[in-house]
Amino acid sequence: MISSGINYSLSDFDGFNVLDLSGSLTIHTSDAFISVVHNLTERGSLIINMKNVNFMTSSGLNALIDVSYYARERGHRVILMSPDIDIIDIIEYADYFSHMIFAESPEEGKTKIEYYT
Repeated sequence: MISSGINYSLSDFDGFNVLDLSGSLTIHTSDAFISVVHNLTERGSLIINMKNVNFMTSSGLNALIDVSYYARERGHRVILMSPDIDIIDIIEYADYFSHMIFAESPEEGKTKIEYYT
């Protein structure tokens, strides 16, 4: 559990960490989310499964940007897998789409990690 409102579990896909999120990514959960992802991306790239994230605010969006750049500074990548269409709309509206890497499956995420790092 990250914080009230969002939950996570960590799994492995072919040697890559997959962080499964569920709940809402908001001002109340973004600091804990950032802390967890920073810790994971210190050691390697990360696929974040966003399929069960049902709500995101601008604080959540800023958290995604933060962890993406944090990972890049360390030579790693954060891949966003299967975000909801409403979350994609928020990302596009803020014109942040080009700052993130998206995948529809763990296989595609793995390929993009290998390609971008």
